[in-house]
Amino acid sequence: MERKPKLLLHICCAPDEAYAVNLLKGEYELHCFFCNPNIFPGDEYRLRLCEAKKAAEIYGVPFTWDDYQPGLWEDAVYGLTDTPEGGERCEKCFLLRLTRTAEVCASMGWPTFGTVMSVSPHKKTVMLDAAGTAAAGVYGVGYAPFDFKKKDGFRKSIALSRELGLYRQNYCGCCLSRGEAELKSKSFNL
Repeated sequence: MERKPKLLLHICCAPDEAYAVNLLKGEYELHCFFCNPNIFPGDEYRLRLCEAKKAAEIYGVPFTWDDYQPGLWEDAVYGLTDTPEGGERCEKCFLLRLTRTAEVCASMGWPTFGTVMSVSPHKKTVMLDAAGTAAAGVYGVGYAPFDFKKKDGFRKSIALSRELGLYRQNYCGCCLSRGEAELKSKSFNL
């Protein structure tokens, strides 16, 4: 029996995780890694972590997580708090999380990592891939670029997360994206 290639998969949230793991589990030996110092507030972080664990259990995939260190994110985006979602602050955030994922990948002795973040239509795949490639180069591992939003992936991830009863958040995770989501919500309710 031929062994599947090993892939450490960076997880941002359970809905994106479930969709990506469902697609990749037949092709790869997966290990899910939750690394998100950007998530605010702490209660939201704990909720997303618990839901990501739940998704991994559903699919029988090993799951580990990093310590919650929001100060790392604050340092990474320092001076960029006035930039919009999808801009330079997101670049720094992606690089922070994917560099840590590359480090864990190398420490496990696994050859390659990827991320589920490309499910979101709010995440620029080119930006994610640039961060992943840069992070991989630092630790001498490979980066697998996936664009999970293709073939209607976002809509399918919504349906799958409903089917599995997973919590689906309404903002990216950071305090800045939360504020932007609240402003949009208020403008729709006027």
